[in-house]
Amino acid sequence: MTYFQKIRHLYNVPENENFGFAESAILELEKRLDIVLPAKLREYYLTLGKHEAINYSYNRLLQPGDIDFSQDEYLIFYEENQGVVNWGIKKEDLLTPSPPVYGNYSSDERNPYWHLEYPTDACMLMLAVYNGVLGGLKYNGNRLKSIKPEVVSYIKDNWQEVADISSKVQTVFTRDYAEMISLSFDNEQNCSGIFIGTNHRNRFDNMIDLLDVGWDYISTEDEDEEGEEE
Repeated sequence: MTYFQKIRHLYNVPENENFGFAESAILELEKRLDIVLPAKLREYYLTLGKHEAINYSYNRLLQPGDIDFSQDEYLIFYEENQGVVNWGIKKEDLLTPSPPVYGNYSSDERNPYWHLEYPTDACMLMLAVYNGVLGGLKYNGNRLKSIKPEVVSYIKDNWQEVADISSKVQTVFTRDYAEMISLSFDNEQNCSGIFIGTNHRNRFDNMIDLLDVGWDYISTEDEDEEGEEE
């Protein structure tokens, strides 16, 4: 599967369904900034860009009319939900089909801190996964405290690491791109948080049963409470 097919599979979006912006909006953006969007970013906007759960459930894909260059000439197209972090592509890299994406982890415009992330298509999968485990997928849960080493070992043995969108501080695991786990690690490589998500209730219940975690949040608890009120 391509990266975009993996996103569709994770969110149950059929290949023949289009959730893209109109090409006229992309052409207007390109004319306004006197650029041509990289092929993979353009494809993403034209096919999946308007899907609410994938792109706007936590962090946000920018609307074509809001895309612009930073003062240091990065094309900014994605932002963290509180506007503290944003993601962009160097102007000099725009002619590459899937150029490297950088994340700016500084809120001070005068002193940006750009960190190399992943090629554009891989980065879009990474951002879709993060949105998914943070609420974009129907069933999700998290714990923002220390995770026992044996739980981490169990995950490594029973889920596949997605190495091309993982790092030392955030490692992503999957089963068939139908369920996702993201583990956070501190500087000493202690696991400091876990986020899980899937669109399948049976898979989610199984994950909760298998992972010995004192969850801070489980989405099914909200769902079950709503059912009781009705």
